[in-house]
Amino acid sequence: MKITEVITFLENAKKRTDKKSQRKSYETFIAILTDLNTKDLSQDEFLTIEKKLDDLQFNSKLPLKELKHNFSKLQQFLKVKFSLTEEGHFTSLGIALGMCFGIAFGAIIDKFLGSSIGMTVGMLIGIVIGKSMDSKAEINGKSLKTKLQ
Repeated sequence: MKITEVITFLENAKKRTDKKSQRKSYETFIAILTDLNTKDLSQDEFLTIEKKLDDLQFNSKLPLKELKHNFSKLQQFLKVKFSLTEEGHFTSLGIALGMCFGIAFGAIIDKFLGSSIGMTVGMLIGIVIGKSMDSKAEINGKSLKTKLQ
């Protein structure tokens, strides 16, 4: 299934739904696929992505929960196979890891006040490192412009 076919399918599904949350999910999926379609990938890479889209079986009988699950699989596939990550991936990862390590180091320093200071400092360090990695991914063309909801 071609990327443009999936986009057309999602646009039709978006028109049929009345729920705002479903419409937003469809818009997010369409934006991801549109961004993916504009990436500078080789013909073989596009064929690999289209084969994966065939495997995920996007059709009208698919409930939204399954559709989200399939897009999560697609996102994981893109991350592993092509190193494509969603916008802000490394920043959120840096915040989470920074808070964890910050609490651990802060608890060593002081039982109560050290944890909060350590968490704050760790989070700030995580944000800085994550933002720099996100900007590197964007410069190298390895960042998808939209986050998966």
